[in-house]
Amino acid sequence: MDNKKRPTLKTIASLAGVSTYTVSRSLGGFSDVSAETSMRIKKIAHSIGYTPNAHARNLSMKRTNTIGMIVPTLGPETAYSDVINSVTKAAAAKDICVQLGSCDRSVELEKEYCKMMCENRVGALIAVTVSSDVSHIKEICKNVVPIIFLGGKTGLDEDCSLSINYSHSAWLAVTHLYYLGHTDIALFLYHPENNTIAQKRSGYLRSMEKYNLQPRVYMDGHSSDTFTAGYMLTEQLILSHSLPSAIWCASDLMAFGVTEALKKNNYSIPRDVSVIGHDNLFFTSSPSISISTFNLPKEEMGLYAVDLALSFMENLDTTIEKKRFFNASLIERNSTGVFYKSL
Repeated sequence: MDNKKRPTLKTIASLAGVSTYTVSRSLGGFSDVSAETSMRIKKIAHSIGYTPNAHARNLSMKRTNTIGMIVPTLGPETAYSDVINSVTKAAAAKDICVQLGSCDRSVELEKEYCKMMCENRVGALIAVTVSSDVSHIKEICKNVVPIIFLGGKTGLDEDCSLSINYSHSAWLAVTHLYYLGHTDIALFLYHPENNTIAQKRSGYLRSMEKYNLQPRVYMDGHSSDTFTAGYMLTEQLILSHSLPSAIWCASDLMAFGVTEALKKNNYSIPRDVSVIGHDNLFFTSSPSISISTFNLPKEEMGLYAVDLALSFMENLDTTIEKKRFFNASLIERNSTGVFYKSL
């Protein structure tokens, strides 16, 4: 036998002296093959390193065991890696494979991945989108692959969407800081404008109004480098002598940029300024950084997305909701504290 060739049903049938039909029935666990023959076939299959061809099996059964997933980017500076891990973990537990595409924040590449997912006939597509405009995704996948939109950029207007309630995060952030004694609370945002940014802004404005506080919203930089955006905004406020007592940032990296600018200018955190981020990225829990932030229910979302995908793939008439909001939870660390007015 040529060791460079992958063993097939024919290989096993030749070694066992039976038909490929018998091998297939035996490995499939059917009872119409004798126990002795079945055991012999399985031993041969194991000894030559045979693995089933899932693609061929799925074609014959007119089904798939693959879910597609696209994300804007990968890397430790985003929460997308954690979302992918939660989806793939939940999928593996259900014997489902995940086909992944990272779009490098490019809409054109997002389109290409959508086309490839459709060509490969994935059972469903979990889309964490580059922007809030998803018309191109829906057009490409229409009548081919069911789409599950996941994340904050797409809202519940879509037929099937699992979204983060960033307005709830805003309420928790402002309320937490208000009860620590802060009344001068700023919101730091970055470009581009999308549903996530809009939710954080509107939630912040409503919360500030609730407590009769004057809102201060600043927007600078880009999602590809929020650290620099946070750093530069803080430097500008320091130079203009208009630094607030508390800052809620749209991302953890932005909050990190804020803390670095404050430290460089000899401000104490949280004695002089309290800072909150969002997403609970790995570095925020470091003792030397310790940024208060919001934890996303990533595992819960991943499991729910896979269950929803399976309901499409297996045509299940289930009561599972196709539209759902998830709330992030506030994690209090050393970057927020009681505000004491100077005498």
